[in-house]
Amino acid sequence: MAFRIHLLVIYITLFLLSIYHINAFKLEKNLGLKVPSLGFSWENCGPASDPIQIKTLVVAPDPIHVPGNLSLSLVVAIGAALPTDIHVSVTMEKKVGGFYVKVPCIDNFGSCTYGNLCEAWADACPKYFEQFRIPCKCPIPADTYTIPGAVIKIGGHLPSVGAGDYRLTGDLGSSGTHLGCLRLQITLKD
Repeated sequence: MAFRIHLLVIYITLFLLSIYHINAFKLEKNLGLKVPSLGFSWENCGPASDPIQIKTLVVAPDPIHVPGNLSLSLVVAIGAALPTDIHVSVTMEKKVGGFYVKVPCIDNFGSCTYGNLCEAWADACPKYFEQFRIPCKCPIPADTYTIPGAVIKIGGHLPSVGAGDYRLTGDLGSSGTHLGCLRLQITLKD
């Protein structure tokens, strides 16, 4: 349970706080180049009109160790105030035998939809991000938010089949409004 909460906190953080760079997704999509898996990469996957636009995201270590500490450096531009009814639909895929297989939503882990993100954010933000003057309650005002480095402790343990390469796509929205989309490629190790 603690591991799932930490993953949700990390995912919310990656959405709300991240500066744009070319990565493996962009090279494959825009240039048709096949880039070998090098661990962590990311891209905005929604339209440019989305109010949440990730600008920079750096994560260390790569691969991510569970349990362990995760260091995040992030910049995100929020073009319009974020409402209080934010939800995210996550699609999680694990690489198995050279192919990505969708992980079903089991016990609130995997390809799930999570509501009440503002409530989860209000619980996690003071511990990790308040020191960087990041708003910890919704609505979150429009602005560009920067975190030069935050360390998040990831507790729990991966199940024996949990280590490996993952693709995560999170589609963020509220009632009637699309807010943003982020696609991540991560490697988890125990």
